[in-house]
Amino acid sequence: MACQMEASRTELIQVDISNPEGDMIFHSSASRLDFKGYQAVYEDTEASGSSESPEGEAAHQDNFEALSKLKMKDLASPVNVNLGQHFTKPPSRYSEGALIKKMEELGIGRPSTYASIMRVLQDRKYVTIKSRVLHPEFRGRMVSAFLSHLFSEIADYSFTANMETELDNVSAGSTEWKGLLTDYWERFSKYCTDASQWDVRKVERMLEEKFLPILFPDLDTDSRVCPSCSEGTLRFKVSRYGEGYFIGCDRHPKCKYIARTLSDEDDENETSEETPKSFEPRLLGVKPDTNEKVFLKQGPYGYYIQVGEDRKGASQKRAPISEVKDINSITIEDAIELLQYPKVLGKHPDDEHPVLMTHSKAGFSIRHRRSLAPVPKTHDPKKVTLERALKYLTGKNVKKFGRPKGKTNKNAEPIEWH
Repeated sequence: MACQMEASRTELIQVDISNPEGDMIFHSSASRLDFKGYQAVYEDTEASGSSESPEGEAAHQDNFEALSKLKMKDLASPVNVNLGQHFTKPPSRYSEGALIKKMEELGIGRPSTYASIMRVLQDRKYVTIKSRVLHPEFRGRMVSAFLSHLFSEIADYSFTANMETELDNVSAGSTEWKGLLTDYWERFSKYCTDASQWDVRKVERMLEEKFLPILFPDLDTDSRVCPSCSEGTLRFKVSRYGEGYFIGCDRHPKCKYIARTLSDEDDENETSEETPKSFEPRLLGVKPDTNEKVFLKQGPYGYYIQVGEDRKGASQKRAPISEVKDINSITIEDAIELLQYPKVLGKHPDDEHPVLMTHSKAGFSIRHRRSLAPVPKTHDPKKVTLERALKYLTGKNVKKFGRPKGKTNKNAEPIEWH
């Protein structure tokens, strides 16, 4: 019945009140229902929210009557001043449908190309879809910044739209296709020539300057001294084969310190709009027997314990840390416990070779010559004896490692590969 009835009519009043100087304006508005129309028989609670209480309707009516009594150039005096703070929110992220609609408005692409565009964005990991919303990945941000900086005309919104129009003119016969391609290639080849003059380090500096608030959210230029060597500066770097990105010391390979790696997980945590902080080496204490300093550090493969400071040409003893919920809970006692590995449990009764307990990021393992058996995570490694270690070495999870078949070595033992 409601869809056959007249539309409702609402009376609206908007008032602007300013000070004599005109540099401060206050805005107020009020409304009241003048004609119910279809609302006399139907109330859309989903569209209008919860129904208004009688007290709320009375307050709206009073506001409307108060504003309706005002006339142009009436003098108004403040009675009470209530301070309120409001924050603007950024535009909501695009969904696939919203992005396609925006491309249609800009004249980019055609209905037959929209599906392939969305597929390429996801296949190349430029964006990820979470709850039907597109989230840009750091790789996508970098590619966009690179193209906008070095191929400004090609990356401009209007370029694709204009090219679509030119191709339509070619199809209609009003534009000669060879001239169109010649003109395009002359401009595009110039951009390619200019871009080829940029080496990787120059691109890294450009991207670092572009994404400085994201890469170093809590550090300024003066406080980006490498905490490991105290000589270099923390910089944004692209891995050798362009597959990863990290924050590391610019004195590499002399200093191999890496503050943190940048991956897709960094963008997954973007819901809070925060960037993970860089982890600086932490002094846990000193070893009782040698009085050497023991540090907690972070590398490209996770956290680890190191004895002594980094010294050129010296190899420091290190111990990886397995999965730890709270990295700040590690103490000097925990570090000393990890540094005792690999630990000799005894000699194997068959060949008198040592049986070792080793520790890696994956956990504890028993090693005998070229045999490696994992210690079950349900077992306490402190209670593993030589007898129990021998049982692990005869279990089904034993792995063999060594020289593959085909390599010529007379002293090599035959290896059975699993």
